[in-house]
Amino acid sequence: MPTIIATPGAANANSYATLAEFDAYLADRLHVPAAVTAATQPQRESALIAGTRALDQILSGPHRRLEIQDNGRVRFYVISAYWTGSPASATQSLAWPRTGMLDRNGNVIADNVIPDDLKIATYEMSILAILSPLNVDNATVVSGLTSLKAGPVALEFKDFIQLHTLPNQVFVALVPSWITDEQFEQALLARFSVIGPRIT
Repeated sequence: MPTIIATPGAANANSYATLAEFDAYLADRLHVPAAVTAATQPQRESALIAGTRALDQILSGPHRRLEIQDNGRVRFYVISAYWTGSPASATQSLAWPRTGMLDRNGNVIADNVIPDDLKIATYEMSILAILSPLNVDNATVVSGLTSLKAGPVALEFKDFIQLHTLPNQVFVALVPSWITDEQFEQALLARFSVIGPRIT
């Protein structure tokens, strides 16, 4: 049975929220999927750990770049965004708590606090963890395929690839200033993946 450790800044922390907090959120949430309602306590605890891990893995920098070559030329690339600010200590196991962070109203978030917006993002990611694996990229998205015609055969590809982007319900829970939004090698960081121009 997994053990939730949600102490902010702990060297062995594995969740941004406690099971009691997750259960309270589910009690107040509209349209909780049946599979989540039926999940056992160990399953909900595992989901919290998986949801926390997924957030940190997706948004922990520095920039990660993927290039796809086409006859020696770079045709596709993606650069993942990451958390702004800095970890509050060198010994903490998770990305949060952080220094230099502001809430939605521009107030400073103490460096020993896990903010409610991050907890909500964790709950939503945990719900998704119960419903399906969090570490699987969509094969069509990864291939860059946007269109397929049967006869005569015609394939159409996009000029970028998105990997492990966060779902909308997780994205909207996070404060925009917590995520990088800057220029990097002529590619604009937008949302949770960077979509750059085609390089010719």
